[in-house]
Amino acid sequence: MRVSRISFIALALITNGCSVYQAAVQPGPVDLSEIVIGTPRQLIIAKLGQPKHEDKDASGHKQDYFEYKSGMNEASKTRVVPYALADVFTFGLAELALWPLEEVAMKAATCTAVATYDANLKLTSWHLHKKEKGNLPC
Repeated sequence: MRVSRISFIALALITNGCSVYQAAVQPGPVDLSEIVIGTPRQLIIAKLGQPKHEDKDASGHKQDYFEYKSGMNEASKTRVVPYALADVFTFGLAELALWPLEEVAMKAATCTAVATYDANLKLTSWHLHKKEKGNLPC
């Protein structure tokens, strides 16, 4: 009985705060308004980071495949307060529900994009995709 109680307390302490941390560090939405046809490749990389994969299309034009996180607006980070309170009042048991919830939210925040460039590395084609189904915009 004593061992199971100690194990329970250890588990509660280890998992305590995972959802709070994930909610606090989730990225905000990515502003893609500057990415239009004719945008230089360097600006797109500065906005989204290094491409996950580089290739050429059937016409021989350079293509970049991006994967990036586009999360909720910054005001949504206030959810850390009820998460922390739930952790305190349930001695960490709330993490059993909240942590998977945040994991799903982070997966839903993952977007992919394919950029195709001309010979001068200016954007000629731009396609956005959601990696997982969700209601967060890319």
